[in-house]
Amino acid sequence: MSLIDELFDIEREAYRKSPIHSLDARIKLILCLLGLLVTVLLPYGTAELFAFVVVYMLFWGLYILSGSSFRYYLIRLMLIMPFGLFFIILQPFFPNPYYDVYHVAVALPFGINMYWESIVFGLSLFAKFVISLSFIILLSATTTMQAMLEGAARLHVPRLFVVVMGLTIRYLYVFGLVYQKIQSAFAARCFHGFDRKLPLKYRLTVIGNAAGSLFVRALEQGERTYISMCCRGYSAASSVFYAKKPLHAAEWVFLVFGVGYLIVFPVLVYWML
Repeated sequence: MSLIDELFDIEREAYRKSPIHSLDARIKLILCLLGLLVTVLLPYGTAELFAFVVVYMLFWGLYILSGSSFRYYLIRLMLIMPFGLFFIILQPFFPNPYYDVYHVAVALPFGINMYWESIVFGLSLFAKFVISLSFIILLSATTTMQAMLEGAARLHVPRLFVVVMGLTIRYLYVFGLVYQKIQSAFAARCFHGFDRKLPLKYRLTVIGNAAGSLFVRALEQGERTYISMCCRGYSAASSVFYAKKPLHAAEWVFLVFGVGYLIVFPVLVYWML
């Protein structure tokens, strides 16, 4: 499965039915962004690792209520994890500027040492990384792109940002559909880019032509879209109207509980330890 196919798969997952999927997008945006903020602001240290566990427990409670599979979460996490994991693995081998005193935990050959304070820092950084990604996965798995835009607009996010993001998302899916058409054309002709039975030069030529065709089609589609928008009165002052949507009493209770949990419990755990 390619990254373009993953894009459509994520959107299909967001159309499932569950208590979390049915929540107003504003609540999910607030809780996920607050979860990210609390995770990032928590200090580094041994005691703070328990506070990370408290925040992570809220994620799992919401994720279980959403009905999404553990396999879906694990695949998404593993796809993004390599981008930050290499940096985290190197942390124990260097003295960390957050600490004034260093203690050698493991002495390795060639004068290489692993410092206890740097190990704790690396674990804290790993916890921040995993929890932040988890909340992003939760938001994308339970909220459609359109619902996110509507929720952001109702939260008074700047109008221009909402309009630009809306156009970007729509065009991204158009690009994905064009890519899938090219892939279908390749499959109908029994062509595969990694087929070693075909000469390498021939494969590179075909893939290069397809990439050029994809770029030209994307450019033409962008021009057609812009002309259509101008014909419908679009300008720099245009905005998308979203009707007001008050939250229900149950949604207010859920929001207050989630915000209170994310603020109160990590602080209590931090001060108690």
